[in-house]
Amino acid sequence: MATLDHKQAVLKLIYEAGLTEDGKIKLKSKSYRNIRAAATADQLETVASALSIFSNSPFIGAEKIETMSLN
Repeated sequence: MATLDHKQAVLKLIYEAGLTEDGKIKLKSKSYRNIRAAATADQLETVASALSIFSNSPFIGAEKIETMSLN
C-alpha cells in the first residue's frame, strides 16, 4: 500500500509590489522554510502577521506549501 511521507513545509508571505502598466497588482513573496507539518492554521496566521510587519509593502496573504513523497 502506498504512503505519503512529509518532506518539507514552506510558509510563503505575499506582498503587494505596486502596479503594472495595465493597472494590475504586482506581487512579491518571501518564503520561510522548515515549517512544522503539524503547525495549525492559527499558529501560521500568528507567525505571518508578526513577520509581515517587517516589510514596507502591504501584506496580502500567506500560503503553506507542503512537499510529500509517495512511497
